[in-house]
Amino acid sequence: MHAKSQSLLAAALLLAAGCSKNGEAAPNGKARPVPVTIASVEQKPMPREVRAVGTIEAYQTVSVLAQVGGEIRTVHFKEGDFVKKDEPLFTIDTRPYRVTLSEARARLVRDQALAKQAKTELDRMEKLVAEGVASQQELDKARSEKASAEATVQADRAAVSGAAIDVSYAAIRAPISGRTGSLLVHAGNVVKPMDKALVTIRTIRPIYVRFSVPELALARVRAHLKSGNVSVRVRPRGQDAWTAKGKLTFIENTIDPATGTIDMKAELDNADEALWPGQFVDAAVELEVEAKALVVPEPAVQSGQDGDHVFVVSADNHAELRHVKVDRQVGHEIVLASGVKAGDKVVTDGQIRLAPGSLVEAKAAPAPAEKPQEPAEKTRAPAPRGEGQ
Repeated sequence: MHAKSQSLLAAALLLAAGCSKNGEAAPNGKARPVPVTIASVEQKPMPREVRAVGTIEAYQTVSVLAQVGGEIRTVHFKEGDFVKKDEPLFTIDTRPYRVTLSEARARLVRDQALAKQAKTELDRMEKLVAEGVASQQELDKARSEKASAEATVQADRAAVSGAAIDVSYAAIRAPISGRTGSLLVHAGNVVKPMDKALVTIRTIRPIYVRFSVPELALARVRAHLKSGNVSVRVRPRGQDAWTAKGKLTFIENTIDPATGTIDMKAELDNADEALWPGQFVDAAVELEVEAKALVVPEPAVQSGQDGDHVFVVSADNHAELRHVKVDRQVGHEIVLASGVKAGDKVVTDGQIRLAPGSLVEAKAAPAPAEKPQEPAEKTRAPAPRGEGQ
């Protein structure tokens, strides 16, 4: 019995030592406070937005084609240059077209002279018929020849206009203002009319972002669109700063039944060309601002088997577990619909060692580093579960 008592005593001492080491009990037998970090529940304006992943699209895209064939004599730009509308891009050899134009003009002059002669002949024939010297048949023939000569003149004028257009088409100009892409032909290449693109120009100032939102958000977006402009913020994926802001300009006329989403498009100024066609971006459609939202830092909300909860520190420094209802997440903050009130002190670090009623030693959370706000809703991933859940 003595040996058994000694073993039980040793086990009790080891257990007591272990408890003291884990910080659950102080040497005097009282509960040792659990160190935690706390933050106050804030009541402040918070945006309500619809978040999506979008793709940047050019405002306009034009593939430049040659309208006449021939040898490229000059390329007036470099790949990637910004060009203004009507700036020269390519010059095609105009010599064959100028020859055609000269021939057309010469035929016009010749046929104008013949038409003038036909009119003179008709005037003479009308006098002769009136004097009874010429027959009606001769008069009809003169009239026909005059009409034919005048028609030939009209055809010549059209030929001159067509030849002049061909000469002008040899100077290929930018149809829109924008940035040029890869140069697909070079000086010395022979091109065919309306064959392959010589270069593609894209307008990126302004620019579009296209994105899809769940059909459940359509009613809210349309309601705000009727009351005025709906703003859309955009930033490149992986960045914190929102680089552009524009307005919603287009809602597709049908919902995709396969995905349950609807396409939308917003126009952005993009004066600094921070956005590029084909780029994936985060897009946030701004709907309204909730004036008095209850906000806690993201780490304060924990997820357990019974749902989301926070630990609230009471005035006597004890932890109280409260179940909360999450409304949405905006950046690194969570808007709560219920469970807390403004001014409550919630634990943001140290929950893993807490249980309901635990005595705590609270310290305020450090002020967050200055960084751009991220005013976009997103689905919050479940936080790690701690003890007492």
